[in-house]
Amino acid sequence: MKWLNRITGVAAALAAGFGAQAAHAEVKQPNPKIAFIFFGAISDGGWAGAQDRARLAMQTKFHARIPFVQNVPETTEKVRQAIDLFISRGSNIIIGGSYGYGDAFLAEAKAHPNLAFLNLAGATSADNLESPYARTYEGWYLAGMAAGSATKSNTIGMLEGFPIPNVVWDLNGFALGAKAVNPKVVVKAAYVNSWSDPVKEGQIAKAMIEQGADVIATDMDSAAALVVAEKAGKYSVGYQNDMSASAPNGILTSVMYHWEKRLIPIVEEIKAGTWKSGGVPLYGLATGVSDITKLQHLPPEAVKKIMQARQDIIDGKLYPFEGPVKAQDGTIKVPAGKHPTDDELGKMDYLVDNVQGSMK
Repeated sequence: MKWLNRITGVAAALAAGFGAQAAHAEVKQPNPKIAFIFFGAISDGGWAGAQDRARLAMQTKFHARIPFVQNVPETTEKVRQAIDLFISRGSNIIIGGSYGYGDAFLAEAKAHPNLAFLNLAGATSADNLESPYARTYEGWYLAGMAAGSATKSNTIGMLEGFPIPNVVWDLNGFALGAKAVNPKVVVKAAYVNSWSDPVKEGQIAKAMIEQGADVIATDMDSAAALVVAEKAGKYSVGYQNDMSASAPNGILTSVMYHWEKRLIPIVEEIKAGTWKSGGVPLYGLATGVSDITKLQHLPPEAVKKIMQARQDIIDGKLYPFEGPVKAQDGTIKVPAGKHPTDDELGKMDYLVDNVQGSMK
């Protein structure tokens, strides 16, 4: 899908200081009426589908039907029209999911200061607007540990959408996780230059397998690469949703979004009048917004090690980019004992030394 602007914008927000806090003002809605606006189709298997899982979880939690609209383009006029329609029907908590929605959400937040607005992966904020994103590199580090434990050829592959910072951090996190359990492992990387191109994804996965990769990971909406790996008898790693149905015999895990882990508490806070916009924050394993699915096809000792690493990340004892982190050209990007700030993460423009591929 056409989400390059969304991801590029998230990176820009990171570079500007992703953790910045918005000013605080009370927004209280004792009777929350939630509505969702999706950029894509909820059947996409990826970004919009993950958000819709959150919507369904919230319906169950709050015992209320939550209306939604799909395929709303990233134009301020169209987004504001969708928001205004929901507001006219009584909605008081509007949730979107695209960087390109940022200007519209900010304008609507200012026009309706007593209502709450949430825009996943956005880059704008206000007293009544929060734009969260996930520390997906944490889950990818764990997935890398799984891949590094499973490979016999010491060669694994990863498909990416575009070479932009918070896609690159997934790739680097994956590579460093694999290296942590298997110092000999290399990661072949390739960019699809799309968020969903099943035909091209399948072709790239096949080429990686022919070049010796026995684990294929995808950072895409589609599970096409996993299907190719399954047919070839290779292992795989999915993304955004649980992709195990597409590769039941070889999938190791999937890195998933669980937006409801943040959205449900926010709604509870809005009901109570205690919610304070977090601005443009990042949420990771510690909040459950991003996590891995059940580990499969791995020896018990590998599962134990990965789950301990997961807990250490949650407890703040392990950071995926803890230095020293070395780039492909041998330069030290993160010194020993240090780890990058959110600002530095948002400028990540290098690949770590066990990645075979380029930034193009």
